Amino acid sequence: MAETTTLQLCSFQLANATFGLDTMLVQEIIKVPDITSVYLAPEDITGIINLRGKIVTIIDLAIKLDLPTEIPMADRRIIIVESQEEPFGLVVDKINDVIHVDSEELDSAPSNVRIAQSRFIAGVFRDNEQLIAILNLNEVINPTEKKSD
Repeated sequence: MAETTTLQLCSFQLANATFGLDTMLVQEIIKVPDITSVYLAPEDITGIINLRGKIVTIIDLAIKLDLPTEIPMADRRIIIVESQEEPFGLVVDKINDVIHVDSEELDSAPSNVRIAQSRFIAGVFRDNEQLIAILNLNEVINPTEKKSD
């Protein structure tokens, strides 16, 4: 019998969607400080902040995932993560709870997710009546190339 692993996910809101990120990837959650914009940065890069002596690149997930948000930046939160020894901040609308998910409950992203967004989603699961998408952090922090139509 295969052993099931339980994932702990930090859940958060973006627009009307709920997402999860493995808590092992989350270093801390902060309020939005003053952000220094970066000249010629991609649209989803809001800018940089200095967090206790470390320069942190700030990515607006709503822009990255092409989701509408009407929450003022000052009322949003930043999830600090680290990838390849570089800190990143992910701007989200609202932090929810830490949730526990059995790995056997995970499914792949539904086929109706737009191709451009599907690479950002590692999997999905249903929590009560709510569908929660699990972020693929490596894809989220990679620069998005604009495709010409």
